[in-house]
Order: sequence, then structure tokens, then C-alpha cells
Amino acid sequence: MKISAKWFSATAMALALPAAASAQTEVNIVAFAPGFAWADMFGASGTEKTDKLRAFEEANDIVINIEFADEDTARQKVLLDLVNQTGTYDLVMLGSDGAVQTFSYAGYLEPLDDLLPTAAEYFDPDAVYPQFLEANTVNGQLWALPYYSFGAGAVYRTDIFERYGITEFPETTEGLEEALETIKAGLEADGIDDVYPLTMRGAPGEEPSLDLNGFVYAYAGYPAWFEGGAVTPEEIRETDAKPIFTGDFRDGFEAFVRWSRDYGPDGIATHTWVDMMNLYGAGQAAVLLPSAINGFAALGGSENEDVVNNTAFAPAPVGPSGKPLQSFWTFSVGVSAFSDNKEEAFKTLAFLTGEQAMQGFAESIGWPYSTFPSITNGETLAAKWPAEMLAEIEASYEAADPQYFPYIPELNAFMERIGTEASAAISGSKTVDEALDDLQSWAEERMERGGYYD
Repeated sequence: MKISAKWFSATAMALALPAAASAQTEVNIVAFAPGFAWADMFGASGTEKTDKLRAFEEANDIVINIEFADEDTARQKVLLDLVNQTGTYDLVMLGSDGAVQTFSYAGYLEPLDDLLPTAAEYFDPDAVYPQFLEANTVNGQLWALPYYSFGAGAVYRTDIFERYGITEFPETTEGLEEALETIKAGLEADGIDDVYPLTMRGAPGEEPSLDLNGFVYAYAGYPAWFEGGAVTPEEIRETDAKPIFTGDFRDGFEAFVRWSRDYGPDGIATHTWVDMMNLYGAGQAAVLLPSAINGFAALGGSENEDVVNNTAFAPAPVGPSGKPLQSFWTFSVGVSAFSDNKEEAFKTLAFLTGEQAMQGFAESIGWPYSTFPSITNGETLAAKWPAEMLAEIEASYEAADPQYFPYIPELNAFMERIGTEASAAISGSKTVDEALDDLQSWAEERMERGGYYD
């Protein structure tokens, strides 16, 4: 048999194909909220790769595998993968309210500063609101990139305010409390028992802590967890700073609990951000704060015309310290320190959090929040939201202190315990002082066990 050159060439090409396919690097991701997170990449179901995503994969010889779960399950998967150092996931869902801090101190995440230049075509840090990067910076290093993110503010019903003679949203916490009292009295006088002045979240666990610590900051004027306002392990050790949860922390904690009990709905001690959102969307709350983004989430699914047509945004009110309520968070994603494909993982991360991806988020979800000024001030959001509102939301980033609670290795545990004690106080199973005494004792023991004090 005579073997032709054509046959030999074709055979060689066929043999080469599996090798080319195997050269593609797989990047595994775990996240939550399919159809919301990266809907323009993975489709409404979270399982349909779009042309935009496939083009990235082909250009970079990368195959992206994303695993979606509910939020609690996704967080557990991240925790187990990192603690066991298995490296199943190259990219892990985090959050700037505990996971970034705890996992970076533990050595579970890859620092990103040196990786930024390797994917400059997808992610330009200079084009992002700096506060969202600061929220993911620990000890001067960047550990995660932000996807959807938000600052503090209030979403409120202008028609209810006008009904009870309130012409403007108050600029201070004192003024807002007076307004809430007026609304409460008006609703009672009108016999309306299924609408409440306020909706917040008070479920046990870390759920209330993001917002509650924003109250503490506004009332104390600083992150009042430790003596002298220490916010890093180094500061705590150097100054021997003890916990002060029965000290300056108290006023903001008490205000959060009191507002929840006096102006919130029945059952608020069990409410998560989902309940907070749904209550506002159903037309059963006059004000949602300080995580106003949940109000905009409510608008997207609300069938209540009064809610849709009479919702406005207001900057977070200023507390007695002269500083505003805080509620600042980023859905952030980091590179696992145990990934075998860190450069490819980071390139994927840069693509999924870059300007193109966030433009896709603006187009598919439409909330008036973005990590990029160019999108906040771009045509997509301008076509949907008033320019004044977008300017106020942008100003809320500039007014934010992203690190309004200490950035310590134990942050996850503290956020869990603070929220649980707040929930107990809201429910009435503990008084405010009992809850804070228990929190103080727990914090002292935890910090002693952590070796902070001689």
C-alpha cells in the first residue's frame, strides 16, 4: 500500500486535535444567583453559555465551568474548599463583609496586585470607583475584584410621606426618627395595619451586621469595636485595645434595635434581605434603609403600582457624630490560593468583573448601581433612572468609608455574633444591655484566645 503525503498530513492533523483540545485550561467557579449574576454570560438558567462568553473562552484557550447554588450553600462550598485546601474552585465567591478579610488573613486567597497587569485588556483598576477596590483591600493588598456592589442610602415612598405632611426626606437620623413616628401615628389613625414605617433586616447570624455597623459608625463617628478605634490586628496589639461593645458601640446598636422594634414589621427579628426587599415591593413599608439596593431589587419584581410610581432615593441620613449611616458591600470574587491555574483564573476574573461585564449587568438587570463611573453616567442607566438619582448614588460611594468596621481575621465570626445578639434584642428575648453584655464577654474571650493581649 502506497501512503500518500496527503494521507500522512491528514493523519497528523487528526492526532493533533485531542492535544489541542486538552491544552485548554479549565477554570472552575462557584457562585449564587443564576440568571442574575452574569446573566449575559451564562443565560437565564445559569447553564447556557452566550456568544460573549464563548468568544472569551476561544480567544484565551479557557473553558469556564460555573457551579451555581443558593447563597448559603455556595458560601459553605467556598469555606470547605478553602479550609481543606482542595483547589476544586479556581474562583471563589466572597464578599467584603467578612470573607475577604478572614480568608486573606488565613492565606486562602491569592493576592491580585501582581496579576492586574496580566489582564489589563479586561480590567482597568483606575477606571473603577476606588471605594469598591478599597473594600477588598487588606493590609495594603488587593484580594478580590468587585462584581455588583453598593453604598448606603434610603428608598422611600413619596406618596406616603406626602400623605402625612413630610415634604422632604430628612437629612439626619434624628429627623428621620421623627418622620417615622409621624408616619406610624398617621397609619394607626387611618386604620392601616398592614403598612409599616420601616423595613430592615434582623435575622440571627451575619444578616443585620452590615447595616447595624453602619448605625454604629454614624452614632459613634468611627468603627467603635475596640478602644481608640483600632481596626487592624496590628493596631489592636500595639495599643492593647480592648473590645468596647458596652461603650461607644452601644448607641448605634440601640438605635438599630429600637427602630426595628418600633417602626418595623412583625417578625422583623427573623427577616433577611429577601424579606426586607419583598415587604417593600409589596407596598408594606414606607422606608427601606440603609441598604437601598434591596429597594431597587424590590422594584424589579413589584406589581404594586404605588410602589413603582412613587419610589425615590435619598442619601443616607447623618448620625449624631456628623457622619452618615453606612451600608457598603461588594459581591466580590477572588482567586483561590490552591488553584493550579492562577493566571488563567485571574484573566477570567478580570473578564467577569471588567467594564464589558458590568455593562452587560446594567443592560440585563438595570439597577442604578455600577462599579464603573462610565456606566453610572452612561446611556443605559440614564435611559432608566433620573440623572439626579444617579448623581446621588454616585455621591454615596464618595461619602462611604468602605472599612467602617475592623478588618481583622475574626471578622466573619464577629459579624455572625453581632447580628445574632441584635436579633435577640429585636425579638425581646434579651434586653439591649443583656445582648451587649453577652457580646462583650464573647469578644473579650475571642480576642484573648486569638493572642492579641499579653
